[in-house]
Amino acid sequence: MALKYIEEYRDGVLARGLVKKIHSVSKKDLRLMEVCGTHTTAIFRHGIRSVLPQGITLLSGPGCPVCVTAQKDIDAFVEFARVKNVIVTTFGDLIKVPGSSSTLGKEKASGADVRIVYSVFDAINIARENKDKEVVFCGVGFETTIPTIAAGILMGIEGKVDNFSVYSANKLTPPALAALMETDGVEIDGFILPGHVSVITGTDAYRDTFEKYDIPSVISGFEPIDILQAILLLIQQNEAEKPALENAYPRAVSDAGNGKAKQIMNQVFEVCNASWRGIGEIPLSGMELKKEYQKFDAAIRFGMDMPDVPEPKGCACGEILMGLKSPYKCPLYKKKCTPMNPVGPCMVSSEGSCAAFYRYS
Repeated sequence: MALKYIEEYRDGVLARGLVKKIHSVSKKDLRLMEVCGTHTTAIFRHGIRSVLPQGITLLSGPGCPVCVTAQKDIDAFVEFARVKNVIVTTFGDLIKVPGSSSTLGKEKASGADVRIVYSVFDAINIARENKDKEVVFCGVGFETTIPTIAAGILMGIEGKVDNFSVYSANKLTPPALAALMETDGVEIDGFILPGHVSVITGTDAYRDTFEKYDIPSVISGFEPIDILQAILLLIQQNEAEKPALENAYPRAVSDAGNGKAKQIMNQVFEVCNASWRGIGEIPLSGMELKKEYQKFDAAIRFGMDMPDVPEPKGCACGEILMGLKSPYKCPLYKKKCTPMNPVGPCMVSSEGSCAAFYRYS
């Protein structure tokens, strides 16, 4: 579907045509997972669940970076805020995520210097302006964010900003999809693959996973026409029993992705094992600073090695991120866990499944 203008991707006539076609071709009960948290929010905002056939179930996946951040990493962020002469810089979504004993927001209210930034470059500027203090950036994100963090570190080197460091809790998307397919009880008939991440990685990043598991997979944009088109393609693949890896977002995503962004990312970072909330350790799914850049590694600079700790009792964030439960099945949802008093990160982040269900349903 070759459309030229953004208004066309919100056209009601086109949307109704796609919905009609979805209903005409859909025969099987299917469980389709939107990997990206932005897709989850867009699906709710545009009312897409309400127009699908009854047999099509949409699952929210592990594509919210804050939601998949392990409890021990949240605890590390809180601990940094307690260190004298340290300024903690963070994206806003992390402020209210509960650690084992506190949140960054509570530490800020108690006098810690915690500042919300919109990019790592803001953190670099804060470090330049506060040479008598250490500035730690909480690095949480996927392939979309990691290249900017790498660029920030290179900027720090060029500008001789020695009081800046990064705690990397960054994650890679394809290994998480493979881990889901290996998890007992997970039933997924197709992936709506993330648009923003795929702009960087390109379609090629998913080929190994697709070829190994032979699961229908479609990269999608975020407008209603994008999402309906992706759902239609997944249904058609399932009905024809011909799985494919399709790019339904060609106006932004290529096969190879953004070569410059990947080059910068791989110059500064290297692949490592990483802990994912609710999923556990996934081999080669994280990004840590290479040896030559470890002077900017906050965990090494401050000797910050937090122990693994259990997630909040009763919180089902992990199972929700794997498509094993919906927020409605969490015993804390809308009871002990609300946006004003969140227990788990899925209720905190604007991309979190629980926050989206709470706001829109």
